[in-house]
Amino acid sequence: MAFFNSSTEISIKSKSALISVISYTLISGAFWLYILRLFRNLLDSLLDEPLFDQFQSTSFKLIGRQIILLTNIDLLALFIFRLIFEKRLELEFDMIEYWLVIALGLFMVFLSKVFNEAKILKEENELTV
Repeated sequence: MAFFNSSTEISIKSKSALISVISYTLISGAFWLYILRLFRNLLDSLLDEPLFDQFQSTSFKLIGRQIILLTNIDLLALFIFRLIFEKRLELEFDMIEYWLVIALGLFMVFLSKVFNEAKILKEENELTV
């Protein structure tokens, strides 16, 4: 999900600049893989454990916040790399992809709130029985 799909427009002339771009891309990719691993653990929890526990609510919130943060960092990095390598000040949004990923992160945060409320209601229901 790194936003370097248009990196062919950026001309990198020095070896150190190439290393910095590759390093950033690898670090960003590692964080996206970490988010996928968290998502996998969440799915395992949803399938194997009772619904609406604290782990699930916290996982939704963590995944959503990390998606939003990493998407914005990727966009900022693309802006900085274009500024450094192309010597032009340009902020270009791939509107559909950017807002879709942000919406996914916000949806995860919303699901965290829903799961948290459901956990509270489930606990109250268990007390009344």
